[in-house]
Amino acid sequence: MMNLKLSSNKGNFKETCDLLAKNCPEFEEKYSNLTNFTSHLIQDELVNLSAESIRSKITKEIKCNKVFGIMIDEARCFKEEQMSVCVRYTVGLNVVERFLGFVDVSENQNADSLCAKIFEFLTENQLDKYHIVAQSYDGASVMSGKFNGVQSKVKNKFPYAIYTHCMAHRMNIESRIVFNTIESLYKHFSHPTKNKTLVTMHRKLGVKISKINSLSDTRWNCRWKNCESVVYNY
Repeated sequence: MMNLKLSSNKGNFKETCDLLAKNCPEFEEKYSNLTNFTSHLIQDELVNLSAESIRSKITKEIKCNKVFGIMIDEARCFKEEQMSVCVRYTVGLNVVERFLGFVDVSENQNADSLCAKIFEFLTENQLDKYHIVAQSYDGASVMSGKFNGVQSKVKNKFPYAIYTHCMAHRMNIESRIVFNTIESLYKHFSHPTKNKTLVTMHRKLGVKISKINSLSDTRWNCRWKNCESVVYNY
């Protein structure tokens, strides 16, 4: 097992403690003790306490307005299905969006179950007393369906909860076209003869040679490099 004390990277929490210990003698004295309360259990407890404090502040801000909007999406994490819950409301004249937390919805992902989990989560965070006036999800029928989707079930309880298709998901179509085009360029110029012609053109024009790589589903940096290369050589 790796010795954590000798590790070049002990993790954000331990590294922060090391930095603080160098500048705060009182903290350094406590931190150098055999029992210094920096175990993973203590770290989890600190994170949870911070999360509770943040959620409490958000609840108090919403309490001033009595109304808010919800933005919800699902994502699979290992073998769990997680539902992220965000809220949108105003503070004075400013519109703010805040992340509230994740909800485990692995047991069932139908509209009734998801809606029940949403209301349960809002009740836990003392937001069930206020009115939902807006809701935003992706285009999946279980979420956005007019008759049996989550949006219709939320509207049954909150009639003024206007549904808006998530703008980020709307951009998926345009983004897909862009990246499909770039992938086509990669396939076109991956042919040796065509690539040779492209390199020759680069040299004649005095343009820096930059390649287009095959797109990866998990590494977004290669997408940025490809976009940069196309723009630079346009």
